[in-house]
Amino acid sequence: MSSFYSESTFLALIILSVVLAAIAALLFGIKRHLTSMNQEKLGVEDEPSFYASKIKPVIDGWNPTIATLAIAGILLVVLGAFGYKFGMDEVGAQQGYAPTQPINFSHKIHAGQYEIDCKYCHSTVEKSKSASIPSLNTCMNCHKYVKADEKYNGKTSPEIQKIYNAIGFDGDNMEYIKDYKQKPIEWVRIHNLPDLAYFNHSQHVVVGKVECQTCHGPIQEMDKVEQFSTLQMGWCIDCHKERGIDSENNNYYEEVHKNMQAEGKDYITVAENGGLECSKCHY
Repeated sequence: MSSFYSESTFLALIILSVVLAAIAALLFGIKRHLTSMNQEKLGVEDEPSFYASKIKPVIDGWNPTIATLAIAGILLVVLGAFGYKFGMDEVGAQQGYAPTQPINFSHKIHAGQYEIDCKYCHSTVEKSKSASIPSLNTCMNCHKYVKADEKYNGKTSPEIQKIYNAIGFDGDNMEYIKDYKQKPIEWVRIHNLPDLAYFNHSQHVVVGKVECQTCHGPIQEMDKVEQFSTLQMGWCIDCHKERGIDSENNNYYEEVHKNMQAEGKDYITVAENGGLECSKCHY
């Protein structure tokens, strides 16, 4: 279960507990009042309860307005704290999100078992803001011949057949169908940053030398891809505060490297090089 559901469920239980406690207190008050009326009608005098002898005198001494405001203030602070935490940690976060895709593509088989380089399929990851979704032609570079038919009594795997159906390939005759109207695969996006945030894959992969697994987790072990990281701003900031830049082997940082040597430093973080400026990611 994702953190979203665990946190939201916990918050819902807290609110429900407060509501049930209020209802219980109301019912207890009604019961006590009815019991008192019944005893008065029967002329029975009972020994005062612990509440009547110890707690009620204290409560009666309170100013009703101040007591009500104090209790309401405490509840507001408690519920507000949980609401704030929920809003900061959970709203807009989809950590653990793993939608069902139109084709059951397994990274565990492709990137794990067969050790296919991520950049073979996500070919623009070193050149563009986006890592790109591989085209069907990229899939067909292998699957024109690889049909996994040994698992299906000589027939093409149902998942690979979906590729053939989309691009128009006759697997039995090993040829493309003439004048076939191709159908795009409607993949469901998993990692989705808000429009107000800018992220460039090439900058992180080429310049920052960030491995895919740093953000996407052990992708080579996933049969079904899920969002591994929170992708929230705090998560990005923590990385920028910890990760250093290779100023020695990059001419772009020549001036930075000279200043580091002059100050006796051998390590500078992304944050120290302006990586926390708002305009770097929001503009």
